[in-house]
Amino acid sequence: MSDDANVTSNNEIAQEVFQEAESQGWVPKERFRGNEADWVDADTFVKRGREILPILRKNNENLVKDLQSTKQQLQEFKQAAEEFKKFQKDAYERKAQEYERRIEEIKESRAQAISDGDGKKVNALDDALDQAKEELIEAKQAVKDADNVPVSTPSTAVEPELQTWLDNNKWFGEDRRMTSVANGLGESIRLEFPSLKGQPFLDKLDEVLAEEFPNKFGTKKSPSSRVESGSGRQSRTSGSGAKSYDNLPAEAKAACDRFVKQKLMTREQYVADFDWS
Repeated sequence: MSDDANVTSNNEIAQEVFQEAESQGWVPKERFRGNEADWVDADTFVKRGREILPILRKNNENLVKDLQSTKQQLQEFKQAAEEFKKFQKDAYERKAQEYERRIEEIKESRAQAISDGDGKKVNALDDALDQAKEELIEAKQAVKDADNVPVSTPSTAVEPELQTWLDNNKWFGEDRRMTSVANGLGESIRLEFPSLKGQPFLDKLDEVLAEEFPNKFGTKKSPSSRVESGSGRQSRTSGSGAKSYDNLPAEAKAACDRFVKQKLMTREQYVADFDWS
């Protein structure tokens, strides 16, 4: 190839590089408005671009994937949260119905006691009736509030009573199995005794833990505990063999998995609150 041909070829290549550089934002030195030390010639600019662009393209692909994954996770959480609210509301409604049935049973027993002339029993049933009515009011209020309770990360602030309980129960949070069991029992107590808050709730939790696991927590059975909890608590424990995660219907098991995945509740809580009727 002659020297003239080489010059022509080199000029053509230089022109192509120049055009490619300009298309990517490069400008001649006389038009460059940045720090003069940052300016590079067209050939260097294009070479850098060819090296960097694949990296930028790959990073962009990863960012898009991360964004899509985040959107999907957020959508899954929103769907699970709405489904969880309905599940929780249904559980409160069933509890309210249980109180209504209990009230009717107490009324019938009271009427019989009046007929029998048993004044002592009438007084005891009056107290039981007042308590059941209060619990019914609270359960119905919980049903109303269920739709308005935001599902979010719990507050990091710890009440003094709870902090004391945690200090006395170092296993909580470390023993994963017992922590899940305690959470499930706690949710069950909240449904059965919605009026219990703070220290009374923690005392009740300790009582139930002692009943369920006497070897671990000691025997602290209260004579009144089974009377207070009524048929609901007994039905959960007496049928524990049948009422388990493995025996949930397929759809319920899938819902349970979604709630657990989103950290909305534990398996034990779901099994305890599921409508087994």
